[in-house]
Amino acid sequence: MSDSRSDTPTWYVLNYIGGTFRDIAQKAVDQFNLWNKTKLELFAPTYVVREEKQGEIKFRTISLTFHYVFVRGTFAEVKCLCAQPNGFSFLIDHGSAERYAIIDDRRMTHFKNIARAYKNCLPYFPLDEIDLEDGDLVEVVKGDFPGLVGTFMPKAKSKTGNIVLNVYNKVGTIAFDVKATDVRVLEFSSHSTRANDQIDAFVPHLLKALRYFDRDEAVPTALAAKLSVFCGRMEVARLNNRKLDARLQVLLYAANHIIGNMPDAAKALAKYERVKDSVTNEWTRGVNNLILSVITKDKDRLTAGYEKLRTLDVSSKAQQTVITEYEYYLSSANHKEESSDSSVS
Repeated sequence: MSDSRSDTPTWYVLNYIGGTFRDIAQKAVDQFNLWNKTKLELFAPTYVVREEKQGEIKFRTISLTFHYVFVRGTFAEVKCLCAQPNGFSFLIDHGSAERYAIIDDRRMTHFKNIARAYKNCLPYFPLDEIDLEDGDLVEVVKGDFPGLVGTFMPKAKSKTGNIVLNVYNKVGTIAFDVKATDVRVLEFSSHSTRANDQIDAFVPHLLKALRYFDRDEAVPTALAAKLSVFCGRMEVARLNNRKLDARLQVLLYAANHIIGNMPDAAKALAKYERVKDSVTNEWTRGVNNLILSVITKDKDRLTAGYEKLRTLDVSSKAQQTVITEYEYYLSSANHKEESSDSSVS
């Protein structure tokens, strides 16, 4: 947070009890600016509470953000505004080193973007009714809210979710129905299984793409798009689990390599090298080794990995798939060697 005594304009959270309508607060600020030759900016959206009763969704408007408004200016200017009999007063922030509640420009920009999308009537849920720990921290990369950083709450059996923006304390808003493909994950929830689920779901796509890569054929557009979306969503994700992070980095390395994004492929490989020793499951090692062997066209490594897995019991369809993929590439490598020898003869 900025120093509340700074001469740098800052967004201050103010109490406002001068009226129930936004235009009254705006007139007060406009009049203050005229008299004092200042450029204070007011943001005082209405809130719309989304309520569902007996299967019917209704919206109820709550004015002036539960008596909070947001004013941008220097500390001296905002202090002068609050000193006048116009209904404005500072909101004390007891949970911060700063005396007064302030909001950084970046978060306020996101807040205003959501307000603009909903015609200045912000959809609202009480934040104390939402467990933000259940969601992943994401950044929207395309769609209606590019740049928005918030908590993604996925919808069951849907490819969309709601992004919760916590503006200040219990003041927040929600962007509804954001596509999962429009966001990239910055940090997975600490007790979420979504990271593992998304990695598992991506592996079959990568295995298909690896076969095209091995044959030196162009990857179909739809499949290449899946690789690109996965990289875009997951490349900056922070994981608290080193074993899971090793899996992710191998997938990012291979996917970026296949679609020709060599700089990001190199970054992912470097990250993998730092965490690879944390992988202890032999089948996970086997998958990682398979992917790396195919990308680097290392038959010796491929053979060694296959021989190690052959000593293990195959107890699932996923494990059988790994064995099948090893056998496919070993057969392919042998065929290429035979063809090469034949052409030399």
